[in-house]
Amino acid sequence: MEKYEFPNSSAIHDIKFKEFSVLITYTSNIDKEYEFNCQNVGKFEQLVQKTQESDESIGKLVNSWIKENKLVAITSTNDKEVEESTEE
Repeated sequence: MEKYEFPNSSAIHDIKFKEFSVLITYTSNIDKEYEFNCQNVGKFEQLVQKTQESDESIGKLVNSWIKENKLVAITSTNDKEVEESTEE
């Protein structure tokens, strides 16, 4: 699994790539990874690598892919159970 770290980013700590999804760790909680389905993992990984090399904003790239539904958050069963229990 390829991993890219972003020590200069205020939003993204690191990004890891799986076959059909992407794992993103935000700087706000480096102990938790968020998994996203990705339409084109290969293309996104190329853009992440290019962004890292050029020192551009990785947060801007991630945010644009989420807004365009190219990255779609995978909600785990545990997260849903927590949400439901807090609503009661």
